[in-house]
Amino acid sequence: MKLKELLEKGVEIFAHENNPDFEHGILTSKNIVPFRIYSFIYNCITARIDFVSPEIQTVLGYEPEDFTIEFLFEIIHPEDKEKFIAHETRALEFCRELPTELQDQYYIVHDFRLKTSSGAYVRILQQAFASEMVDGNLVKTKVIHSDISHVKNQSDSQLHFIGLEGQPSYYNVMSEEHPFSEKEKEILAMMVQGLTSEAIAQKLNRSIHTVRNHRKNILQKSGCINVQDLLVKATKEGWV
Repeated sequence: MKLKELLEKGVEIFAHENNPDFEHGILTSKNIVPFRIYSFIYNCITARIDFVSPEIQTVLGYEPEDFTIEFLFEIIHPEDKEKFIAHETRALEFCRELPTELQDQYYIVHDFRLKTSSGAYVRILQQAFASEMVDGNLVKTKVIHSDISHVKNQSDSQLHFIGLEGQPSYYNVMSEEHPFSEKEKEILAMMVQGLTSEAIAQKLNRSIHTVRNHRKNILQKSGCINVQDLLVKATKEGWV
């Protein structure tokens, strides 16, 4: 996926549903301010930022050399810090669960508010993806920050794991409520009980194909990599 496509897909996720100027992922009004972005490279080995693009001056008003991990956390809105930490922690867990060959097949998306040099806050869409792998290990991550204040202005923040090259995506993986439909919840309960897809299909008088599709959707919505993790999480979170 090209960088431009990645940016557009990420921004579309967070577009305000009631924004009349946002239709099918395309900003249709000429009055909408273009997305302002900057990027930086995070070194996973040193836990430091190696490079910050000069566009940060336009978006936040800071000099690139002043933008460090410590400074980033300092300018996060106080109300967003707890969720920011939770999202970053969950994203790290997700990446650690991924097989080596899939480490560069996902990008992590969530949003939060940052304070500009003027003291005002802007809502930033953060998209992070692997930029350098060595012997199957993630060495550097490219992080893109887009100002989406004019697209999304509500305060709730969501975390998504977006799959590339045909990999499944996991949306709103840390929703406080379970994301399943009633039928999916019913099937999940049977899965926790140890029933196979064939047994579930017979019990619900549904085709095996339908049950397998439900199971696939349940796994995707849960944010889990495999069924074993799903069953553990479902029990722990009280989804069944």
